[in-house]
Amino acid sequence: MLNKIYKLSIAALFLILACRVLLADKEAKLDDWIQKIRLEKNDNFSQALAHYSMGIIYDHEEKLEKAIAEYKEAIKYDPHEPLFHIRLGADMLISKNPDEAFKEFDEAERLDPDNLQVKFLKALTYTTLRKFDEAAVEYRSIVEKDPGNLKALNSLADLYVIEEKLLEAADIYEKLLKTKEGTVPVIYFNLGIIYSKLENTERAIESFKKALEAEPDYIEAYLAIGVLYETKKDYQNALKFYEEALKIDPLNRKIYRHIAEIYYEAGRIDDAVRNYEILITLDPRDGNSYIDLAYVYIREKNNEKGIAILKDALTKEVAKKKEVQIALGYALALDKKYDEAIEEYKKILKEDPNNPKANFFLGTAYERAGQAEEAIAAFRKTLEIEPNNAEACNYLGYMFAERGENFDESVTLIKKALDLDPENGAYVDSLGWAYYNKGLIDEALLELLRAAALMGDDATIRDHLGDAYYKKGMKDKAIIEWKKSFELDNTQKEVTEKIRQAE
Repeated sequence: MLNKIYKLSIAALFLILACRVLLADKEAKLDDWIQKIRLEKNDNFSQALAHYSMGIIYDHEEKLEKAIAEYKEAIKYDPHEPLFHIRLGADMLISKNPDEAFKEFDEAERLDPDNLQVKFLKALTYTTLRKFDEAAVEYRSIVEKDPGNLKALNSLADLYVIEEKLLEAADIYEKLLKTKEGTVPVIYFNLGIIYSKLENTERAIESFKKALEAEPDYIEAYLAIGVLYETKKDYQNALKFYEEALKIDPLNRKIYRHIAEIYYEAGRIDDAVRNYEILITLDPRDGNSYIDLAYVYIREKNNEKGIAILKDALTKEVAKKKEVQIALGYALALDKKYDEAIEEYKKILKEDPNNPKANFFLGTAYERAGQAEEAIAAFRKTLEIEPNNAEACNYLGYMFAERGENFDESVTLIKKALDLDPENGAYVDSLGWAYYNKGLIDEALLELLRAAALMGDDATIRDHLGDAYYKKGMKDKAIIEWKKSFELDNTQKEVTEKIRQAE
């Protein structure tokens, strides 16, 4: 969330900067030109002025090609005037021709080495080309010549943020805030972003609050503070700032979504439901809101209500219809309505055969329905579409391990999943289980213990550990692990039977 706000803020700053630089001299300095003509009585100069003035008029009318043509004509009559080259270069930059822009800026700089506007434009051009080091050189050059140049300092700080040189950026922003002209909300806001990225939450919140002092309706600052408190699980303060943001923008769906998520995390299910329902009211076509509301009921073991919400969504012209169908299939499978889930995925695949999510979840539904061959085919199709789909690699590898077949492929698939997600405890458990079913008990124990360390209390891993200990002849340790597994999931009849037989 904060990264997104930060990107928007920096993009807005550069847009403002670009407009400020490119439009700074939009009004022709006609008095100076008239005086110069009177002194020199130069007809070429008069012609140059006429074309330059027409260029400005065309710029105002946003007729870029005609403006460029006029500036070129002005240069023909007077190639020694830096301003002509600056204006032509600026328009070349707007027309996305940076090479030509640089030519004009270089010539303007040769004619007038102390012209800071040229350096600004060169820095901006380098920035648009993502040549940040070169842009920084230009900004530093401006600051060396004019230490109090706030525009250059601010731009250099923004550039440091883009380059992730956060401490350098923070230092410049802090200096800017000491100047009278520098106390603007966006600087406090950007400082807040920097401190949040540096994981200095308290200073980040302090900076965002100062942005609000300077501009009480700065909604992005309310949101940023809310996100930071939410991350800290300080839900009371998070809600306070989100609710303040709603006073400014009472129809902001992003805020309602945050509030709904907080209420769910806090166990206030009715409040969470109410806010998701508000989201649906605000935008009845947003498929995500139906999915989120359905999942609240599903996680509360009310699959029937969740399924009903998703089915209702599909009767409307919702956006992201396929995602709603996938969610419905998932909910149906959780409710053990595997045939209905399979049909839902097939509807998607009829229109979009290469949808990786639909193929993957079709595989999971087939596997749970006991249709192993169909499941394997669906997972292979998923990996054909997305070879680096870690979930599909693990699921298929685990299936082979469970079935005691294709051991080499099983291990290869699971190891690939781990290459993609090395700290995933479920994948480590799959590898251990593959070794167990191959009879490599020492290797299995090593991986299963690692999985337990990564996942902590997981019923399946504890069950697998018990099996491995028992196979190793370590009956007491096996019983301990099986009992832990049963405590975590007391629906496992097989585990109770293992304990009974072992005892």
